[in-house]
Amino acid sequence: MFDVCLIVDANVGPTYLAQPSAVIAWLLGERGNPKLVAAGKLLEELALNASVRRRLVTLEQAGRLRSADGEKLRMEERRLRADGRCTSNDHHVLALAIVSGARTIATNDNALATDFKNKRIIDQPRGSIYRNPEKHGRLLRHTTSCGVDARRPR
Repeated sequence: MFDVCLIVDANVGPTYLAQPSAVIAWLLGERGNPKLVAAGKLLEELALNASVRRRLVTLEQAGRLRSADGEKLRMEERRLRADGRCTSNDHHVLALAIVSGARTIATNDNALATDFKNKRIIDQPRGSIYRNPEKHGRLLRHTTSCGVDARRPR
């Protein structure tokens, strides 16, 4: 069984995490093994909103919040900054996707979405953008969004 993972960018955190939404229904639902991936600077940004912070605690208690190794995140973020391929200023979010294997992100940041779909930055598998629950609901169901076998210890 594989984790099905989603990164939620801070610019849509309150929309998808602080109030009832398709993302919350999916994360707290009974089907599959959904995980919100948040660590490092992104986790700090999300936690600035008190309602989102409370939801993060609930997800952690339910085993639905997945982190990543802080040192690996910092190394990958430095590599991305030095690389110069990114058009966005969200190196920390891209590093999280690379380190965690998460390949689906909820964001309204067009520059981040462009980077996330750039084969030279996110590949094998490519990144997907979740923006509209009606159009993009399928992204919450596919099993390659984390690329990590949930049976293996982390």
